[in-house]
Amino acid sequence: MTLIPDTIDVLIPHFCDPPGLARSLESVAAQDWGGTLRVIIYDDGSDPETFKQVQALVGQSALRIELIRCADNLGRPEARNRLLDQSTATFVAWLDAGDIWYPSKLRLQFERLLSAVAEGHNPDHIWVTCPYDWKWDGAKPRRVLQQVTGDQTADLLTGDRLRAYLWTLFGTRASFEMAGRFDGRLPRLQDLDFFLSFTRRGGTLIAPQDKAPLCCYFKDDVGRNATEIRRCFDVVFAKHANALRKKGAAFERGCRTRADFVASRVARFNGRYDLYCWYTVRALVRTPRFAFRRLFR
Repeated sequence: MTLIPDTIDVLIPHFCDPPGLARSLESVAAQDWGGTLRVIIYDDGSDPETFKQVQALVGQSALRIELIRCADNLGRPEARNRLLDQSTATFVAWLDAGDIWYPSKLRLQFERLLSAVAEGHNPDHIWVTCPYDWKWDGAKPRRVLQQVTGDQTADLLTGDRLRAYLWTLFGTRASFEMAGRFDGRLPRLQDLDFFLSFTRRGGTLIAPQDKAPLCCYFKDDVGRNATEIRRCFDVVFAKHANALRKKGAAFERGCRTRADFVASRVARFNGRYDLYCWYTVRALVRTPRFAFRRLFR
């Protein structure tokens, strides 16, 4: 199968963050890929004054941009579903408003997809991920590798070797349609559910051989709800229960313990020390040895 590099649709959900969106658009404009880009921005219910700022950004940009506005905030899963519905290009890449790509991202990922096709792989069953920088406010960026060897479904569930972030991905529109729809029950972790649906339906993640980061995630737990995040983990675990059970009871306990630690981190960051203690104790009771190692690391 021959892939012709026509247009890449860059899909960006946005809600009330014009400065972050401006940063993201600048990184898209700086891409050294030689083909045509179309940016589709879905504004998910920003207030009128904020939306005027978004319109101004779009008007000032040299990029080809299609701006869609929803008057009501429907949540990120529905925003992503609507973005994918609006896409018409053969190739798709995702970017969350506020995060950035480095200039060679699309070019290197497209070249990796071409090499996979030359090896006989179906491009509509492949997502190309990449290493990325993880940046907390006030801290130096930390490189995170995406390890695509091994059992990808299991690695996504643990989140240690392979992580479910849409903004790392490049692929054909058909490959993203293969994963189905984003689950509206998941205000958080909809990426994880989407990735798991993809791998469990026969999809495969690959990555460029170069280990240099190709994008940057600006991490912030401010205002996040630890209880909501932990509930979303339970929804994901229920949907993919067969994959959990296939790996055994110890594996499932480890996944649930990791989920408790994520919730405890968010709770502590937002001053909910009661929830921080609750989730930490749950983790220690469920898997004491593993939880102590993780706690003191």
